Amino acid sequence: MSLPEPLPLSPVPGERFVVRVATGRDVDAFHALVIESDGALERHAESIEASRATIARTVRSLAGEAGDTERGYVLLLEDAASGEVAGCVQLVCRIGLDQPFYDYRLGKIVHSSSRLKSWRCHDVLYLCNDLTGCSELHSLYVRPGARDLGGAALLTKAAQLFIAGRLAEFAPRTIIEMHGVRGRDDASPFWEAVGRQFFKVGQREAERLVAEGRKAFIAELMPKHPVYLGLLPEAAQATVGGIHPVVAGLVPLLEQDGFHFENHVDIFDAGMVLEAHTRTLNGVANSREVVVETGDPGAGAPSWWLAAGEGEGFRMTAARGSLAADHLSLGPDALRRLGTTAGGCVRVLAATNA
Repeated sequence: MSLPEPLPLSPVPGERFVVRVATGRDVDAFHALVIESDGALERHAESIEASRATIARTVRSLAGEAGDTERGYVLLLEDAASGEVAGCVQLVCRIGLDQPFYDYRLGKIVHSSSRLKSWRCHDVLYLCNDLTGCSELHSLYVRPGARDLGGAALLTKAAQLFIAGRLAEFAPRTIIEMHGVRGRDDASPFWEAVGRQFFKVGQREAERLVAEGRKAFIAELMPKHPVYLGLLPEAAQATVGGIHPVVAGLVPLLEQDGFHFENHVDIFDAGMVLEAHTRTLNGVANSREVVVETGDPGAGAPSWWLAAGEGEGFRMTAARGSLAADHLSLGPDALRRLGTTAGGCVRVLAATNA
C-alpha cells in the first residue's frame, strides 16, 4: 500500500501527519506495517494474532487493566488528509520483568604479569541484564513515502510528549535499540562471527523466536564468558556499536533529545543502545501545557510539536503558532488535526529544527 500523491511540501516537517494511539480498529493497518517492514520490527512476531495481541495490550494499558509486566502502547503515524497509517512506534513501560532482557555491555579486562613486566588491556562483551526495568521505544517504522516528510521525527517527539503526560507509568531510564550494521547480503558480520557459532538458525529466525516470546534459548545457548573482541574478525569488530545507514539519520535527533550511548549493544547485530534519563528527555523536561486560540500565526511564526488529549484521545502534530504567555494561537487546520478547539489545552515543545 502506497501513500497518496504528496501534498505541496509544508514549511513545517511532520505537519502533514498526526500521531495517535492505536485502537482495536487498527489491527489490520498495524499488521500491514509489520509485514511490510520485512523484519524491521524485529521485536514483533509476524502473525495477525501477534498484532491483535499488541493492540489489545495497548487497549488494556489505556484502561488501567495492564500490570507492570505488560503495560505498553502503540502510537501510529497517520496521514491527516487520507487517514492512511504510515508508521508506528511502540512504548514499553518496563522491559524484562516477565522474561529477561539481554544485551551486551562493552567492558575491559586487563591481563598482566609482573614477572614478565607485560600487560594487555582487552575490549570484551559481557552478556547482561543491566537494562531490566527500563522503559523502551522500539519497533519504530515509517513507510518510505513518509520518511522525507518528517514522519520519523514526529513519532520520536510524539513518544516523548506521550510519556510526559503519563510520566508515573514510565521508568527513570528509557532506551532505544538502533539497528546494527549489515553487509550487502543483509547479514550482520557480528552475527556471523558470534551468534552463528551457537545457534543452528539464522539471525532472522533467532529474532523471530525472540519476537514470539521464546527468549530462554539466549541464556541457554549464548556464551556465558566474556567475548574478546580481539578474537573476532575485523569486519565483526568494526560493527560493534555501529548503526545501520537507514536509521543513522535518527541518531543526531535522538542525541539532541537527551539520548546517549552507554556501552550497551544489541546481542544479535551489536547495534548501539541509546539511553536517556526519562525526566530529562527534551519532550518531557521542556514541554508545557498552554491554552490554544484560533488565529493566523503567519508564515514567520515559530514551529511547535503539539499534543492534545489523553488516553485514546491523544493526538500529536507539528504546526506554526504564536505563543504569548500561556496562550498559543494556531490556525484552524492545526486545531482540526489535534482534535481540539479554541480554549482547549495542548502540550507544546519548541521545534527548534523546523
